Amino acid sequence: MRNRSNKKILSVSFILLLLFCSGCINISNDDNDKSKKDTLIWGVLSKECIYPRGVTNDNYWTLIPNIYNGLVEFDEDFRIVPALVVSWNNPNNLTWRFYLRQAVKFHNGDDFTAEDVRFSFETVHSRFDSIIKDIVVLDNYTIEFTTFKPNPGFLLSQLANAGIIYCRNGTEQQDEQRLIGTGPYRLADYELDNYTTLERFDEYWREKSDVKTVVFKAIEDDEERLNALLSGTIDIAEYNIDDKSDQITQEENITVVTFPPLSTYIIGFDMRENGSYGFPNGMNPTADVRVRKAIYQAINITPLINGPFKGFAQPESQFITPYIFGYNPEIERLPYNVTSSKQLLAEAGYEQGFDITMDCITEGYEYNAENCYLITQQLSKVGIHVTMNNLSIDEYNTKVVSERNTSMYLVGWGTISEDGGYMYDLFIRSIGEHLGSLNSGHYSNAEVDRLGIAASQEMNSEERLRLLQGGFRIALVDDIMVVPLFSQDLFVLTAKNIELTPRADLRSVVKDIRFT
Repeated sequence: MRNRSNKKILSVSFILLLLFCSGCINISNDDNDKSKKDTLIWGVLSKECIYPRGVTNDNYWTLIPNIYNGLVEFDEDFRIVPALVVSWNNPNNLTWRFYLRQAVKFHNGDDFTAEDVRFSFETVHSRFDSIIKDIVVLDNYTIEFTTFKPNPGFLLSQLANAGIIYCRNGTEQQDEQRLIGTGPYRLADYELDNYTTLERFDEYWREKSDVKTVVFKAIEDDEERLNALLSGTIDIAEYNIDDKSDQITQEENITVVTFPPLSTYIIGFDMRENGSYGFPNGMNPTADVRVRKAIYQAINITPLINGPFKGFAQPESQFITPYIFGYNPEIERLPYNVTSSKQLLAEAGYEQGFDITMDCITEGYEYNAENCYLITQQLSKVGIHVTMNNLSIDEYNTKVVSERNTSMYLVGWGTISEDGGYMYDLFIRSIGEHLGSLNSGHYSNAEVDRLGIAASQEMNSEERLRLLQGGFRIALVDDIMVVPLFSQDLFVLTAKNIELTPRADLRSVVKDIRFT
């Protein structure tokens, strides 16, 4: 739902905690006796994101991108680019051959080789066990992965997201896991639950950063973090959308850096004609595509964006945003049109409207409660009387995702690091083994399934894109299996002398920051 904590699809709700941290600047003198800032303090809202003794879901978006590299990585536009590999190819549909970068050093002085890659995936990365069948080292700088089945897009996106490379000789020291990687920074100092300091690694294989030292400091109170930025104590501050957001955007000593949206809010439906959860003894209104279209056209997203989200959101027409592979630019939002909505309801036999319950995650998410309430008000204008069912995340996960006991629901989903084919299989494939696990409305379309099967085996990226786009068009345009609403913008606050390029992968990459 909100901000960034885990940066993955969480089983049922989107929770994005933008784990950006603030910093304070030290002053030093260069050779020309000019004052130069080379230390940054980055304030974060959660102490979990600065945990320095191992890799966790929380520090994966702050410390880890600066300490480690993967074979491939996302650039600022969410494109997959080489990192510890220089290139790769596919000798056949099951084989990925990676040619590794030479002359790369780990922070402990060890040379990076293919054995470090094999160690990382055979010993640490258990999440790849269901994808990778075998790993063969051909020589010190060439390695092959064999997959269980053709894996045209998911493997690379998973490597970019979660495939950091560990040093096989440096994972443990003095009874605690050491953070030893090949990245631009190495662990220098820390105080648990307070701060973690990273120091620039001068043997890094890429260009050196302007920032010599970065301190990730936990400041959990929003007002304290904001005041620290305003006073110059820190340089970058995470901040949540709240009643002060409008005022902050007008503050002349603060720059608001907006990140590309990757999370999409949707309304989903129970699509069973008979025996549905909310209408077990009669026809289910939302099984009729005309009713779903009527709901779509009865919702005006402008007050939703400008109200609870203070303008920090963008209208969306589908599950995924333009940064995700599989996005179909030909899919457009249906226009807000109350007259058309009422006509569609009448054609479907609901001229007098109907009553329905909408499941909403509201516990701890006031802005989401406000959005759900605004939608109930809008739908009442066309005769659809909605009762909000206020749930916690855990309650929602059980009721809507696990049990699929829902008539209508509102939720936000984040596609932070996944190929669009993954979202396709989760949301719009018919429910089956390992498929349709987030298909809470029991949606099923044989042609959508056929296109999904073909896309999962197609190694040609252009053809695979065509297949995914075709399936998304059927599900979202022809069947209107969900109503896309908007995608949430995330932002971070910086001092005026900080140049920070927004990254679509939401990682806190210090090497790209410049002092101005």
